[in-house]
Amino acid sequence: METDSRKIEKAHCNECLHETKHFVIAERVISGKEPADPYDPYCKDEIRWSTTYTMLECCGCENVSLRRQLYFSEWDEIEEKFYPPQISRMMPKWHEQLPEEWQDLLKEVYAALHADSRRLALMGARALVDMYMTVQLGDIGGFAQKIKQLDVNDLISKPNKAFLEAALEAGHAAAHRGHKPKINEVNQVIDIVENLLQSHVLTKVGESLKAKTPSRNTNGT
Repeated sequence: METDSRKIEKAHCNECLHETKHFVIAERVISGKEPADPYDPYCKDEIRWSTTYTMLECCGCENVSLRRQLYFSEWDEIEEKFYPPQISRMMPKWHEQLPEEWQDLLKEVYAALHADSRRLALMGARALVDMYMTVQLGDIGGFAQKIKQLDVNDLISKPNKAFLEAALEAGHAAAHRGHKPKINEVNQVIDIVENLLQSHVLTKVGESLKAKTPSRNTNGT
């Protein structure tokens, strides 16, 4: 029985959405070096650099990606990028049931996520929340006033109110204070915002389901 002799490495897979084993399909290394002090003929120290391109194929789903690794001897670590960019999450299946304007902005948020533009993703998430609240309440003022009114109108629970305030504060920090959040913080904000948007979808689904369900007879059956 023949065995596959191709080199295997672990890497993130955009289809499996987690780290998997990958076959190394091809690899190309471009490198160079020069004296650390070009003006000293006796200098033995060197500065080295290299760019390594590696074509990877997931051993499970066979998804193919390209990894670029930049090495420079003066750096503390290797810079690594993937093409297409690594995806940490997929667009929710229910997004097509959102209003068209919300869909478009949610797609832009995900484009920012996939490009690792975290601040842009948070700003877009904050804009989505504003769209949602404006539809629910009208343009009655700023974020704080709208959240308060959501609570007054029983459109949000107290725990979700706290979550939403935390998500909006992260968006404010990204927009106005130059805050660059960690990827897990961004995903937490997107979770909160999507939970809010999905409640809008489920409300419409519930209304439709109720309208299509036959009413009970007078005898209770």
